[in-house]
Amino acid sequence: MTVALLFRNSLILVLFLSTTVRSTTQPKMSTLSEKFMENSAIFSGELFSTIAKADDPTKNIIISPLSVQTCVALAYAGASGETAHEIVKGLRLVSDKREEVAESYAEFLQSYKDNQLVKIANKIYVNQNYKLKESFKEITGKYFNSEADTLNVANPAAAADKINKWVEDKTNNKIKDLISSDNIDDLTRLVLVNAIYFKGNWAKKFDKENTMKESFYFNENDSVQVDMMTQKSKFRFGVFEDLDATTLELPYADSNLSMLIVLPNQRTGLKDVGSKLKNKSIFEISQNMYETEVSVMFPKFKVDYAVELTEPLKKMGMTKMFSNAAEFDNMLEQPEELKVSKVLHKAFIEVNEEGTEAAAATGAVIRMRRSLPKPPRQFKADHPFVFVIYDKTAVLFVGTIRKLTPANCSHDEL
Repeated sequence: MTVALLFRNSLILVLFLSTTVRSTTQPKMSTLSEKFMENSAIFSGELFSTIAKADDPTKNIIISPLSVQTCVALAYAGASGETAHEIVKGLRLVSDKREEVAESYAEFLQSYKDNQLVKIANKIYVNQNYKLKESFKEITGKYFNSEADTLNVANPAAAADKINKWVEDKTNNKIKDLISSDNIDDLTRLVLVNAIYFKGNWAKKFDKENTMKESFYFNENDSVQVDMMTQKSKFRFGVFEDLDATTLELPYADSNLSMLIVLPNQRTGLKDVGSKLKNKSIFEISQNMYETEVSVMFPKFKVDYAVELTEPLKKMGMTKMFSNAAEFDNMLEQPEELKVSKVLHKAFIEVNEEGTEAAAATGAVIRMRRSLPKPPRQFKADHPFVFVIYDKTAVLFVGTIRKLTPANCSHDEL
């Protein structure tokens, strides 16, 4: 961590995401919810594109934009001035009014309250020697359903363990060791955490007997043998000339959730598709797909991913919250100067014949200043592609499979 002449207490933001699919039909959305959905989709594309550009081009990616957005939105609830303005703009929040932002999250979380597929939780850990401002505690508790707990930063190992155990519990043990003891010290004031868990079965499962070894190309010529799931059935399908790609939607059983796959037409077309998706909403893509018979070949895979999000968020315009000029004066009763020192994110996904299991976690540390054809369509995902897990309200996960190996081609049942 960079040493500065002025130090700030630290606030750690931690977000977690996993999946469980058994959702029910959701009620008609309000205008606020519609804007939340639209803006969330834009933020998802921008965050994914920013990370993909900076990351190793051979590395698989899985992130939860919703988890990141929610965690930083918790920090926004205690921000003011230019810091708050940058967060509103960078996260694509529905308004620059704190109450409207809070209400949009309240409506979103309410829509998942009794959902057995997707579980969402928020938590605030505060240094045991400090107290949250009542206004901050009220808005995060009432609108974000966030519980508060104390943290003994004098014992960094125990403090990190306490947070990590909460994360493991909320992500079905899929996300481990999100926070290390090195991230916590006597300047740490708060740790903000969001968690989502999802696990879903396909509405149309793949028959294991039809899974076969096929080549997966990670460039024009080089390939590896992977387990490729196959089936022929009716799915929503799309051809997008502007993306130079085709799309397929695989719905999950008893829910509004689906996995949407964007497959470049060229084996080496992933980079171009990824950049184009920054300006094209997943919901816009979905609206321009149609149901038809499709012959599908789709690989089994398992991916773990970790990324430090400070630089990507700065590139998206959120710079002041990381600086010694950060304004987080609405969090603690004591007059402390705070800044975000780190934003950590971990994610996991596994896809097989039965369905999908996914998890993710993000943490941020705030410190003291310091047309329909007759034959079936073909959809063969034998080269790098983008995938999105979403429903009618938000993008839960987005990722890309760039390269597969025997190690991340799973044979396990979910």
